Amino acid sequence: MNRFLRGSLWVLDGIGLLVGGGLALVVALFAGLATDGELPSMGVMGLSALLAVVELSVVLLVVRSSPLWPRAGAGYVVAALLWGAAVSPLLAFPLSATSLDLPGRLGLDHFEASWGGAYPEETVKTLGVLIILFSFRRLTRPWHGLVSGILVGLGFEVVENVGYAVIGAVYDPVSDVKGMLWIWGVRVAAGPLLHVLFTGMAGWGLGVAVFTAHRSRLWRLGTGLLWVSVAFAAHFCWNIMYNDTRAAMVSMGAVALVIYPLFIWLFIRGWRAARRDAGYVLLDRPVMSLRELEQGGFVVRGTVGAGPVDRGRPRM
Repeated sequence: MNRFLRGSLWVLDGIGLLVGGGLALVVALFAGLATDGELPSMGVMGLSALLAVVELSVVLLVVRSSPLWPRAGAGYVVAALLWGAAVSPLLAFPLSATSLDLPGRLGLDHFEASWGGAYPEETVKTLGVLIILFSFRRLTRPWHGLVSGILVGLGFEVVENVGYAVIGAVYDPVSDVKGMLWIWGVRVAAGPLLHVLFTGMAGWGLGVAVFTAHRSRLWRLGTGLLWVSVAFAAHFCWNIMYNDTRAAMVSMGAVALVIYPLFIWLFIRGWRAARRDAGYVLLDRPVMSLRELEQGGFVVRGTVGAGPVDRGRPRM
């Protein structure tokens, strides 16, 4: 665990929460002025928030019930969700604003949303996962990177869904509720939990790179970059804009046929590895050799994933 990174994580989460909340209020105020006060009602906003809570709770319940779940405490969950929900949008927006027109300058208008979405969002979310992996002592296994990516992606997914739902409510000519529900339905049915998949895959690569023993630095760097690139490519391809609706549907369908089975395979692979894991024991000092271990005299500070032991007792 790196105390500096952990402190930085909480500081950034706090700033993201405060600044993000303040910006949301300012945007709501100016949006109200621009639309003569015709913002979605509190009931519509409340229903959208309820849907967000349901989505958040279902994913957390599924992951929490799996053997992949690290026993890192509630602070770990909060920190990861806040990075996705507060810090990532705050950092990704200026990156997106400054780079969105780059494809257009190159004559690649179809890729504006691809570059403007995948480049800033995956960069910031991946950075958060990497910081989180070094901020909590009980994150020690490759699949903990997968879970951390899922949590960060989930936070981002929920906030993005709520934001688009508000826009849908404002612009629907018939009903705020209809517009809000339509956006939620499209995002949940047509592309469910995309950010969970993207950041989960990147997190898997980071977890494997950081927590696999007896590997070179070059191997770790290559493994991490490989899976981060997979996440970027998946996001990039999903966001490609087409003039023809059928072409867009075929493209998204093809991407879905790759990313969803790939994510499920990673989840199952991590599940099986976690089931085989015997855990580890925390000692009062590092073990430098087998001979030193055989001599004994160590004090057990705790265990993770193993049976209970008496803390503080010297062990053979």
